[in-house]
Amino acid sequence: MVAAMIIGLQALGCAVLAVVFPVAASHDAVLSTISHVMFCVFTGLFAAGLGFAARGLWRGLSWPRTASVVWLVVLLPVAWTMVQSGWRLPGSLILGSSLVAILAVAAEARRAPK
Repeated sequence: MVAAMIIGLQALGCAVLAVVFPVAASHDAVLSTISHVMFCVFTGLFAAGLGFAARGLWRGLSWPRTASVVWLVVLLPVAWTMVQSGWRLPGSLILGSSLVAILAVAAEARRAPK
């Protein structure tokens, strides 16, 4: 349940980023419009995928464990880079929540019937 909630919150964050990014990027358009649209589409797809994984974890299914752990492991260097670049609070939150979720998925895998 813990991992499902963390993955669900991350999915919500990706969905918010996909919606808010075009507004923020329009103020300082360094990239092309196509790049902004593709970033929004890509982030929206991540949000949908994470949402399905969170739903599967919540229901106790085994298939979302691997996808969730891969996502969480990818987030570790991202979070560490954020901490080192001065974004200490968001980076620490992502780093801590990713570690907790990895441990939660591992604990769930041990308890699951085989």
